[in-house]
Amino acid sequence: MIVDILYILLAIALLGVLVMVHEFGHYIVGRLTGMTVLEFSIGFGPKLLGWKRKGVDYSLRAVPLGGYCSFLGENENVDDPRAMNRQPVWRRFLTSLAGPMMNFIFAFIVCVVMLMGYFTAGVSSPTVESVYADYPAAQAGMQAGDVIVEAGGVPIEFSEDGANLLRALIAASPVDEPIDFTVERDGERLNFSVAPAASTDETGATTYMIGIVFPGRTYHFGEALAAAPRLMVDFVKMMLDALKNLVFHGQGVNDMAGPVGIISVVSEVAREGFYMVLYILFIISLNLGLMNLLPLPALDGGHLVFLIVEAIRRKPIPPEKEGMVHGIGMLLLFGLIVVVTWQDIARLIAG
Repeated sequence: MIVDILYILLAIALLGVLVMVHEFGHYIVGRLTGMTVLEFSIGFGPKLLGWKRKGVDYSLRAVPLGGYCSFLGENENVDDPRAMNRQPVWRRFLTSLAGPMMNFIFAFIVCVVMLMGYFTAGVSSPTVESVYADYPAAQAGMQAGDVIVEAGGVPIEFSEDGANLLRALIAASPVDEPIDFTVERDGERLNFSVAPAASTDETGATTYMIGIVFPGRTYHFGEALAAAPRLMVDFVKMMLDALKNLVFHGQGVNDMAGPVGIISVVSEVAREGFYMVLYILFIISLNLGLMNLLPLPALDGGHLVFLIVEAIRRKPIPPEKEGMVHGIGMLLLFGLIVVVTWQDIARLIAG
C-alpha cells in the first residue's frame, strides 16, 4: 500500500515537472522580452505553498491539472510599458509559443538520454553474445563467446564495421542454402555450416534466423543528437494520425485518459524501471507540446491564432472579446476533463 502511494506521488511529481517546464518557457521568454510576471503557479486551486521574490508570486497549488504564468496586462488594458498588452505582436507570439517549444526541447533532452543509455545503435563486434536454443546455430554447435572471423567465404574483421558486414551477409543469404562460418574459440578455429530456419512472430510475420545474438552498443552523444529529432518526428506523426482518427472516425475515444488515468498509468509504468520513467516523460512532453499548439481557445495555439489575426489586421482584438472566447474554451476544456476523469475512475473501479 505504501509502495503504491509512493508511485502515485512519483507520477504526480513527474506531471508537475512537465507542467513546470511548459510554464517556465512562457516565464523566461516573457521576462527576456521585458514583460512583468505577476505569478508563476504549478497547479490550480487552493495554494499549498507560496513565496514572493522580486515582485513575482510563486505558488504550488492543490490541483495538479496544469499551471499558469500570469503577466501584467495579459487579459486587460494596462497603461504600463512592461504590460503584456503594450508589447509588440512578435514578443507576445514568442512568449505564447515558448511553452510548447520548451516541452519539445525537454522531450529532445530526454530522448538523447534514452538513446545513450538504453537504445541499441549497432553491433559492437562480430562476437556471439548468446545462442537461441533449438535454432540452427545452436544445433550446429556454435556457442556464446565465439568470434566469427569468416562468413560465406568473406573475411570478417573484429570491429563494428565487421559486425555490420556480418549481419548484412546473413540477411542477404538465400534461405535454402547453408552459410559457412569460421569462428575462433579458445585459440582454435572451428567451421560450422548453418542453414537459416523460419520463425513466425506474434503478428504472423515470418523471418529467417540462425539464432545468434551479437553484442550491441548504445548511441554515442553525437549519434544521439542526430537520431533524437528523427525519433521525435516519428512519434509526432503517430500522434497526429491518432488525433486525426479520433476527430474524424471516433477511434480511441474509449482510450482517452484524463489526469487520474495518466497518473494511474505513469505510476504503473514507473515500476518497470528508470527507462520507462524516461519513456513516459518523453511521450507526455511531446504530447503536451503538440496538443498546446492546436488552434483551440484556451490553448497556446488559440492565443497564437489571435496574434496572427492581430498582425494581419494591424490592430489588437479587444481584450474582452478575446477573453470571452478563451473563457468559453476553458469551460469546455474543463468539461472534457471532468468527463474523461469520470471515465478514468470507472476504469479503476472496474479494474
